[in-house]
Amino acid sequence: MTQAARPVDYTRFKVADSEFSRLSLSDLVAARDLYHVFLMRHPNLIATAIGRYRIRTEDSWPNDKRRHHGTGVRRLDNSEVRPYSWPCILAFVDKWQNRKDFTARPSEMVPPTLFLPDGRSVPVCVIEAPKEVTTEIAAPHMARPINNIGAGSPIIARVQGNEYLATVGCLVSDSHRVYGLTNRHVTGDPGEVVWSLIENQVERIGTSSSKQLTRLPVSSLYPNLSAHDTFVNLDIGLIEIDDLSRWTTDVGKIHQVGQMIDYSGANLSLSLIGCQVCGIGAAGGLIRGEIHGLFYRYKAVGGFEYVADLFIGPRTADNSGARRKNAKRVPPFATLPGDSGTMWMLEPTAVGKNGHPQGGTDGQDYLPLAVQWGRNMLYSADRTRPQSYVLATLLSKVCELLEVEPVRGWNVNQDDTWGALGHFSIAARAPLYLSGRFPKLGKLLANNALIISHDDAALEKGDFKGMGSADFVPMADVPDFFWKPRVGKQGHTRPFEGPNHFADMDQPNPQDKTLLDLTKNDSFIDPDKWQAFYETVNDILTGKPIEPVHRGLLPFRVWQLFDAMVEFASNNEPDKFVCAAGVLTHYLGDSCQPLHISYLHDGDPERPVTHTFTKGKKEGEKETRPLGQGVHSAYEDAMVFAHRAEILAGLKQQPAKVKASEQVTTGFEAAKKTIELMRDTFSAIPPDRLVQTYIDVGEGGKAATDALWNASGKQTISVMRNGAHLVALIWESAWAAGRGETNVTSTAALTEEAAMEIVSDPDFVPSVTVDKIGKLLKRPQQRQLRAISRTGAGQSEVESRRVVASS
Repeated sequence: MTQAARPVDYTRFKVADSEFSRLSLSDLVAARDLYHVFLMRHPNLIATAIGRYRIRTEDSWPNDKRRHHGTGVRRLDNSEVRPYSWPCILAFVDKWQNRKDFTARPSEMVPPTLFLPDGRSVPVCVIEAPKEVTTEIAAPHMARPINNIGAGSPIIARVQGNEYLATVGCLVSDSHRVYGLTNRHVTGDPGEVVWSLIENQVERIGTSSSKQLTRLPVSSLYPNLSAHDTFVNLDIGLIEIDDLSRWTTDVGKIHQVGQMIDYSGANLSLSLIGCQVCGIGAAGGLIRGEIHGLFYRYKAVGGFEYVADLFIGPRTADNSGARRKNAKRVPPFATLPGDSGTMWMLEPTAVGKNGHPQGGTDGQDYLPLAVQWGRNMLYSADRTRPQSYVLATLLSKVCELLEVEPVRGWNVNQDDTWGALGHFSIAARAPLYLSGRFPKLGKLLANNALIISHDDAALEKGDFKGMGSADFVPMADVPDFFWKPRVGKQGHTRPFEGPNHFADMDQPNPQDKTLLDLTKNDSFIDPDKWQAFYETVNDILTGKPIEPVHRGLLPFRVWQLFDAMVEFASNNEPDKFVCAAGVLTHYLGDSCQPLHISYLHDGDPERPVTHTFTKGKKEGEKETRPLGQGVHSAYEDAMVFAHRAEILAGLKQQPAKVKASEQVTTGFEAAKKTIELMRDTFSAIPPDRLVQTYIDVGEGGKAATDALWNASGKQTISVMRNGAHLVALIWESAWAAGRGETNVTSTAALTEEAAMEIVSDPDFVPSVTVDKIGKLLKRPQQRQLRAISRTGAGQSEVESRRVVASS
C-alpha cells in the first residue's frame, strides 16, 4: 500500500539542486533511521537504500528545448542516475500506486519527503521492484581451473549431504599466513574442510579458519553514521590453504589488480553511486555492473534491520544526455548461485577492446572494492524475468577487522624474504649517497632508476608489479621474485639462490666462536674457511648437520657481484653493469636487516615449543618450532610496510655522501665492508631483543607491529641508511676499478625486456653454494692482502690503486 513519489518538476530543478545537493551520506542515513519505525510499518515497502534520485529515461534533460515529464511506473530498468541527480533515499515497493489511490488513507503513503530535526528535507525516490520469493539453488555452470586456484575459482562446500558452489574472492595475508577469502556461510565452522574443482576433479584445498565475520552493528563499523538497531551483514570466511604453490594471485584475464580502495565512515560518500564495477564469479564469469545504492536495507527481523554496504546491478545504457538511439550497448548482468565470495573491483573509466584498461593490460587500474555475499532477485523490468542484484561488503572494512591485506602480486610469501618495500627503498635512495665524483655513473644510474627500483609514488603505496608473475621485475627484487625457488614463476629460478640472502653470523661453533668473532681476522673472510666452520655446526632444532642450502654466504655474494661489475665496466657493458648494480642492492639490503644475519631469524630455536596441528592434512601431528616464530614477517614485512612513510623520509634526510677515502678496490674488501655493516647492525638492533619484544606481545597483527616499531623503529631507519650508503660506495668502487668513466660509452636506459633477458641467463652472476663460490671469486694475492691490512681508513684512492697495480 504505497504510492509513487511526486513527478519531477523541472521548473524547480535549480532550487532542488541547491537544496538537496548539500545533503551528505550521514544526513541520509540519519533521516532513514529517524523514520525507522514509520517506514517499517508499510507492508509493500520491501527495501530501502541510500542513493541518488533516479529519473525516468524518457524524461527530458534540463537543457532540452522540448520538455517531457513521465508520470508512469518508475522501475530500475526505465530510470537512471544522471549527473545532476540529487541525494535521496531509495524506497523499493512491491506495487506502484498513484497519489490519488491514497486520498482516503494518506497515512499509508510513503512520503515523498522526510524531514531532519533541523528542518532540512530529504527526498524519497520510490521504485517498483517486487522480490522473487524463490530462487534456483544449483549453478548452471562453473569455472574449471586447469591447475592454479585464484580469484574467481570455484569453492565446493559440503553441508548436510549436499554440495554448494561458491567463489574465491582473493588471497589475503596477515604477514605470516596467506588465506583464501570467501563467505563465512561457505567455509562454515573453523576446521571444516573446503574443496575445489581442479582439472575436473574435486580436491581438498584447505580448512576453514577461525578468522571469520558474521554481522556487526552499523554504529561499531561506522561510528560517524547514526543508525540504531541496524546490523551490517559481513559474512566473511577465510580458508587456511593446504598447498600455497597451487594458488595464483591473478584475477582472471585482468591478472594483477591495483591497490584496494580504503573506505571508512569518514571518506565513504555518494560519489560511489553510478560507478562502474566488475567481478569474476565461479558461475557468472566476468560480470560488469554499476553501484546503485549504499547501505541497502534488505530485511527487518525482531525489531532489527539488516543492510549491505553496496547494492550492485546492471549498468545504465547512457547517462550523458545523449539520445537513447545513440546509447551504448549495455553489457548483460547476471550474478548466479555460486558467485558468493566474488571480489568486485572499481573499473577504469576507459576500457579497450580487449577488456583491459586503455594504455595497459596489467589490470593496475582495476581496484578491489567489495566482496559479494548475496543477491536479491527483483522484477525490475515490467513483466520480464527477475533481474539479479548483488549485495556486497566493503573489502577495506573486512581487512581492517581481520587484520589482513590483499595479496596482489605474488603467489608465495617466504619467511626469509624481507619486505619488497625494504629492498626497493634502499635501492631507490642509494643514488642520493653517491659522491658526485663520477658523472657518467650518476647519469647511467639515473636513466635506469626504474629498471633498478620504483619511484616514490609506488613506494609510498607499496604498489609493486612483477612479483612472481611473467611481468618485469625491477632488479632490486630479482633475487627474490625471479631467481629464488618456489617464488619466481617465470621459469628462471636457481636451485642454490637461497644461501646468497643470509648468513647466521651469531651462531656459535663447538668452541663457542661465531662468524662475527672469527671474521675479526681478515684471513677468515674466505669461503673455504666458512665451509669448514659449517661442517662443525649442527642445526639447533634438529641436531643434524646444516644442509648446503642453509649455509649462508651473503658477503661472498657481494664479493662476486663486485668482481662482475668491475668486469662489466671494463668491457663497456653498461647494461650488465646496471643489472648487477640493481641486484647488488638486494643483498646489501639483506645485510642490514638483523633477522637476515642471525640464527634467530624467525624465533629462538634454543627455546623450542611443540605445536599440535588441530586441522588440515597434518591434524594430530606435532611440530617443534622456535619460540617467537612469526617475528620475521612481523618485523621485516608488516612493520616496515606500516611505517614506510617514516622510513622513506629517513633514508632521504641528509644522506651521508661516499668519501674517496672509503673506496674499496677488490671484491675481498667489498665482502669485508659487508661484514662491518652486519656488525654495526647487530649493535644497533640485537636480534634477541627483536624476538623477545615479539614474544612479550603474545600476538601478531598490529599489536606486534607497534611494539617492534616502538622498540627499534629509529634504529631500523639508521641501519637502512647504512645499507644505502654501502650500496653507493660499492657502485662507485667497482666503477672506478673498471675505469667506467673512460671505458663506458653509453648511459642510455635499458628496456625492461633487455634487463629481464640479462638476468634470465643462468651464467649471469651464477648462484652457487658456499663450497663452490670460491672458484668464482677473484682472490687477492698474499702481498695484496698484507697491503690492504696496512692501509687505514685514511688511505687515498690513488694509493689504493697503486696496491692493486703492484700485485
